[in-house]
Amino acid sequence: MTPQESIERRMAALFVLALALIVWQATRTRPLVPPSYVSVLELGEQVFPISVPNWPAPEIPADPRARFAFLADHSVLWPGGAGAAAGCDLFVRVSLHHWARRAVDPALLGASPSATLRWTEGDFLDDDDGDGDPLDAGELRAAGPGAEAEAFCRP
Repeated sequence: MTPQESIERRMAALFVLALALIVWQATRTRPLVPPSYVSVLELGEQVFPISVPNWPAPEIPADPRARFAFLADHSVLWPGGAGAAAGCDLFVRVSLHHWARRAVDPALLGASPSATLRWTEGDFLDDDDGDGDPLDAGELRAAGPGAEAEAFCRP
């Protein structure tokens, strides 16, 4: 037997051994079962469907300072940083578990600088005034259908 044939036989034996180990491990490993997820699109409750865990939504504190801190910790920044120099923060709920945070001009909030609002659902992603920001005057309302939003203004 030549040295080349000897190397080839060893490599073939290693390949068969590796294949046997893979098959042995596959038969001993339990299948991974992903957690169940549900689509949470409900008219008037969120902006768009997101697949989220089906466990209950987190409890948001009632105290305004604790509520702001909780939402700040559990939100992602609004894409594009629209209105970054504004004096208020607007948290838009996009699912039971997710919020988006963006800056907003206090003039767009109406009479109440800190409130629970609705971002009118039909106007959510369009830019009526052409300024590059989808949030336009009159789109945040105290009631009615639309995305749940909470505003917090700095003193």
